[in-house]
Amino acid sequence: MTMARIAWYQEKIGAYDQQVWEKSLEKADLNDLDSKPKKTCHIKPDLIDVDLVRGSTFSKAKPESPWTALTRKGLVRVLLFPFFFHWWIQVTSKSISSCILVLYFMQVAAVLLYSEIPGASASEVFGPMCLMLLLGTVHCQIVSTESSRWPSGSPAASSPTRRRRWVFSLLGIAHSFSCTNKLSPLDLCMNLHLIQLSWLQACHPSKDRVSAIIWEQGECKKADMSVLEISGIILTRVKLVEQGMGYLVLGGLMTATLALLPFAFRLAQRLDMSSLSSLSLKELVKMAVGPPNVLTCTFFFITTVQRVCLTGLFFFMMCVAERTYKQRLLFAKFFSHLTSARKAKKSEIPHFRLKKVQNIKMWLSLRSFLRRRGPQRSVDVIVSTIFLLALSISFIICAQLLHSHKTFLESMTNWELMVWCSSLILFLLRLATLGSETNCKYSNSSVLLTEQINLYLKMEKKPNKKEALSIVNNVLKLATKLMKELDTPFRLLGLTVNPLIYNITKVVILSAVSAVVSDLLGFNIRLWKIKP
Repeated sequence: MTMARIAWYQEKIGAYDQQVWEKSLEKADLNDLDSKPKKTCHIKPDLIDVDLVRGSTFSKAKPESPWTALTRKGLVRVLLFPFFFHWWIQVTSKSISSCILVLYFMQVAAVLLYSEIPGASASEVFGPMCLMLLLGTVHCQIVSTESSRWPSGSPAASSPTRRRRWVFSLLGIAHSFSCTNKLSPLDLCMNLHLIQLSWLQACHPSKDRVSAIIWEQGECKKADMSVLEISGIILTRVKLVEQGMGYLVLGGLMTATLALLPFAFRLAQRLDMSSLSSLSLKELVKMAVGPPNVLTCTFFFITTVQRVCLTGLFFFMMCVAERTYKQRLLFAKFFSHLTSARKAKKSEIPHFRLKKVQNIKMWLSLRSFLRRRGPQRSVDVIVSTIFLLALSISFIICAQLLHSHKTFLESMTNWELMVWCSSLILFLLRLATLGSETNCKYSNSSVLLTEQINLYLKMEKKPNKKEALSIVNNVLKLATKLMKELDTPFRLLGLTVNPLIYNITKVVILSAVSAVVSDLLGFNIRLWKIKP
């Protein structure tokens, strides 16, 4: 109803801006399209769209609901976890959902016991609670595309078994259609989004292929290969590359640090270093935990298990994002090796030159296809969460420093926030580095410039083919300009794409940091006015 009123008022005020010609045009009968003669036509798959170079040709699944609705659903499904237990089983597994259910009831018990434990800190209870809400909301946003893959109300959306039956029946229907259109049923049912895959289906069977060089047991051989075949080889090579364990170990260390931090903080507050040698292990434990009784031991056992499990899950998600960014860099690295014979042989991938217009088209198609491989939106949700959480914690730390910088280190919550902030910033710097390197690999114009030099060398050797090679050279120049026009610098979060929001965020953060530094140093400093 509200949107209808907005549309009505928009038309109302728009009428005051109209001239005579516009009013007469609206009165004209422009609805006779149905009566016009029409002929059957086909989209030509041998031409490219700007979406192909930009990468939106190979689109990913998107949620049907806005992020605000998904956030609300996520919070409700975490707060009322037992009532949505079957839903959690569908989007995770029975064992994982059961473990989270145990953590949920442990959290309820910790809240009830909190008032009975005099030495307990508020962050020990509310920290795991906030983490559970955050993780549940993030996972709800990640799995929100599941329903959008199938039509609402269809049998496929209800269960995996019905979904398979559904697919097989559609394959049968696609077979009465493929007989007349000379397409395989599998091509028609790869995605219940056929228009988006029209280009891919056209180039996959036999039309768009490139004569590539491959190496088998040290021998150089030629083969006609398609985009999917070359990308499949690159995907195999990426999977064979061993991933480092550095950031997984870092995540484990941070998890252990955050789990043991409350005990270490209480011990540091109550411990007298002069009498350290005379204290027994039992006395040290009493200082770290408090008076030994059933309620105290139960409370600290519950909070420690929760902190280990939930913090470990969060760092596990960050390691997944880091691994995805690393694989994106490997895709870009192997793609840049395609036109180099030495690097292609070393990487064990096909090799071809951009000596024909068709080869350039295939190169652009492969570039776009590889950029869209692997998790996209789901990892962006994780990275956005890391960024916003680091930003929020930074604001809180700055506010705490401004409020009472002399007693800042006397609060366990502040120590915990500093550990979180430092670990999140480390991961963000790693992701920013990987993303920038990936973007540089794909946007590197040196490959196209090298191929232009090769074309000039061919013109010198074969003057009779100068005209054809000149056309290819001009197409390479156009491809270089198009890539520069469409490619944008790497952005870690979509908010930074908007210059206004970026500048406001930068000024606010630097203002907070400037206030802290000025308070500590004793004179005013304005960091936001410093130009890079």
